Amino acid sequence: MQSGFSAMASLRVSLPLLFLLMILELHVEAPGEVTEGETADLTCKTTCSLTDPTFIWYKDGRPLTTKTIKNNQLHLQTVSSEDTGSYSCAGRGSQHLRSTAHRLRVRYPPKRVSVSISPSGEIVEGSSVTLTCSSDGNPPVKIYSWFKGSTSVGEGKTYSFPNIRSEHSGEYTCQSRNDHGEGRSTAVHLNVLYPPKRVSVSISPSGEVVEGTSVNLTCSSDGNPPVKIYTWFKGSASVGEGEIYSIPNIRSEDSGEYTCQSWNHHGERNSTAVQINVLYPPKNISVSISPSGEIVEGSSVTLTCSSDGNPHVKNYTWFKEGGTSPVGSGQNYSIINITADHTGLYYCVAQNDHGAQRSAGVPVFFKGYPVILYVALGVGLCMIAVTVVLWRCSESRRKRQDGTVDQPIYANEGQSHHSARPPPEDESSVYANDAVSSRH
Repeated sequence: MQSGFSAMASLRVSLPLLFLLMILELHVEAPGEVTEGETADLTCKTTCSLTDPTFIWYKDGRPLTTKTIKNNQLHLQTVSSEDTGSYSCAGRGSQHLRSTAHRLRVRYPPKRVSVSISPSGEIVEGSSVTLTCSSDGNPPVKIYSWFKGSTSVGEGKTYSFPNIRSEHSGEYTCQSRNDHGEGRSTAVHLNVLYPPKRVSVSISPSGEVVEGTSVNLTCSSDGNPPVKIYTWFKGSASVGEGEIYSIPNIRSEDSGEYTCQSWNHHGERNSTAVQINVLYPPKNISVSISPSGEIVEGSSVTLTCSSDGNPHVKNYTWFKEGGTSPVGSGQNYSIINITADHTGLYYCVAQNDHGAQRSAGVPVFFKGYPVILYVALGVGLCMIAVTVVLWRCSESRRKRQDGTVDQPIYANEGQSHHSARPPPEDESSVYANDAVSSRH
């Protein structure tokens, strides 16, 4: 009896141990690798046959609650890269006795492709910049391709600019590829900062610049950031500020070379000089006489006309004051064997494509001619004055001999005509007036 009891007790002790041994024989059957998008089934197996067992599945040590579990099978409907991991199973109530873990590897094309820029911050022309491509793929990415816009510009995990230029600005993407596909990063923008370049000046309106018109000079340049300050120079002298320099009523003295200086935070640059050539009619007309000094009758003189005009004066015409017809043409006018007929005031008219202007008159008189003329005129006037005085005295004596009252002539005349007259003048005034009238 005692031996039977001992046998029963031994059997009760052995059953948990037997169950433990059976549990320890749990293992997971599953494919080693599966491609993303496919279906995968993982099976929890044991060598014993259990009646309606309940299994718990673990991934990377954590219980799975969102996957489809049927009996002893874990069903992955559409495998993704997130399903990669170590899977194990256990019977409910014996969770501490899990099966050996099984590693499930998922093959998938590159994803989470991104680009980083080094160094970070502003990118200044002339510095070095490196772009690095990062991605997640299984198997690991083998090929990296770089694009600027839609144009392929390089290969490799990194793409470097040892001396970056303004033309490198733009959007860059990295394309990663493995045996199962490819992925492309979001575009990153390289904004290269640089001082002004390609500075130029345009003139409006184009064509000839005529004095009195309005002219605008416009400065154009390429810079990043955009140019903030424009300074204008005529030669080396500063003449204005702003993108446009206006000359509303241009004069001949505005002719010259103009340059524009463009400035931003990274430097400055000057444009090539542009020439403004202001066209204008002749001005500052003058006449010189050669030889200088006294002119002797019978000698020769040359008159030379000088002027300032743009374009240069083409036509010179000579006139003698008082005449209507020209007496000569050309920059020089010569009088050979000068006589009294040649004396007078001479002037020239200078003409170019934009107008004409005359000089002041210059006198041409030979030695002695003006003096003789004025002396003769003075003698003639004196003789006329003496004759008038003698005639007046003779008339005065005759009237006194006739018994006429000795009163001023105008008073007698006024009484005889009974009309108002200006106050009487003395004889000297009358004689002076007569002399003046005789000169005219």
